[in-house]
Amino acid sequence: MRLRAAAALSLSLSLAAVESAAPLRAGDDASAALPKWKAGEQEGAVKIDGQDEKFVALVPAGYSPKRACAAVLLLHGNGGKAAEFLQSLKPFAGKSPPLLISLERCDNGQKAEGYSPKYLEALRGQFALEDGKLFILGFSGGGFRVWDDVVCKAEEAAKFRGIVLVGSARQSFDPADKPAKAPTVVLVGDPKDSNFKDTGPAAEKALVAQGYEVIVLEHSAGHSTPPAEMKDVFAWIEAVIDGKKTTLATRRLGDVGKPAKKK
Repeated sequence: MRLRAAAALSLSLSLAAVESAAPLRAGDDASAALPKWKAGEQEGAVKIDGQDEKFVALVPAGYSPKRACAAVLLLHGNGGKAAEFLQSLKPFAGKSPPLLISLERCDNGQKAEGYSPKYLEALRGQFALEDGKLFILGFSGGGFRVWDDVVCKAEEAAKFRGIVLVGSARQSFDPADKPAKAPTVVLVGDPKDSNFKDTGPAAEKALVAQGYEVIVLEHSAGHSTPPAEMKDVFAWIEAVIDGKKTTLATRRLGDVGKPAKKK
């Protein structure tokens, strides 16, 4: 009798363990498994391929894991740092910015191939992210990684509402066939910047050929994240998130003083 009782207890505990480890089903409160982040700048890490990969987030006031929110992934350039890149872009995000998440391992010099999509999936276990209101912004080496790992993979591109490449554009591959839900792609660069002049026109041509909506913002500030253009990009992101009519349109250096050509 004691053996039967012990066996029954063991079976009961085993079943309980399986149930507690079972994945959330439709209708379950998925937010219960998400951390409760405080507003402000926060450091964190996610597991990617068995290793901790860091990020720095600017969590908006009023954020709650019970309510999905818009987010912008930020990818710094070669040799950059997540915290520094967040600091450089934060002033352009306005007084009520969306959730900004700056990735640590993301540039061309970090063996970061394929990491931005992996980060996105891992971050779903950290934040309540709202599909249809996700954006990604890459600068220089980070932008080239966005091109190869997101723009050129239709299933990854479809996860974003907007893709912004600054001081970079086309890298190794041509874009995949345009997905049914395709993002708007914004190319920001100085035509004299070697990281942009040879790739920017090629990227625009390839994207337009696939039917993408493309906005090109040319400037004369060299290889940088130019304040005027960054302010306009984040204002555009905010308007898209809020469902408002947007006014961002292609601007060429030769168009100064001329009406903007709307896309």
